[in-house]
Amino acid sequence: MRSRRSTAGVDAATYTPFAAPLAQGTIEWLPDCADQVDNGTYPPDDATLTTHAGGLAHLVAESERLGVNAEMPRLFQSLVDRAVAEGGAAKSYPALVEQFARTAGTA
Repeated sequence: MRSRRSTAGVDAATYTPFAAPLAQGTIEWLPDCADQVDNGTYPPDDATLTTHAGGLAHLVAESERLGVNAEMPRLFQSLVDRAVAEGGAAKSYPALVEQFARTAGTA
């Protein structure tokens, strides 16, 4: 019998009912994010990057505390921190596309 994988003691089957509504909710706000990216304007309708930075710092700390791999939240935290340092503190999360759009070595 194959052992079940889990993260922080939660297996995928247990997590799925929680994750499904979150994924479905993403679909609802994608058109607005696309408009922001296409227009190059990022009004903080939901939250500023400064607000998201606090949440990411908490996610990194809790992931590390629980022994969960924190590489991805650390990556997003570094992108948010860089965007804030470049004057984007009052922008919304879709502004991070500007960080991804950079040519390698221009950070």
